Amino acid sequence: MKYDNVTIDIQPRPVLQELIEDLTNKMLAQKRVLADLEHMNGGSNLVRGLQADIKLLDQVIERCYAQQELIDMRAEQIIGLN
Repeated sequence: MKYDNVTIDIQPRPVLQELIEDLTNKMLAQKRVLADLEHMNGGSNLVRGLQADIKLLDQVIERCYAQQELIDMRAEQIIGLN
């Protein structure tokens, strides 16, 4: 029996994709709260705290993307060796 229509996907799956999505959603939620606070002239300490949180989340997301790239490159090396 021939299987001409069978495709095998050997592309690496993004291991950190769910974490990246969660962090991105958290950052977007923080940005919405920050926009609301700025619109209502909220407390400056709270605004600064949210800005710092957003900056930190952005840095963590960037590091997750970089780590995912390393994971993908390593997986491609392993596939190339086989």
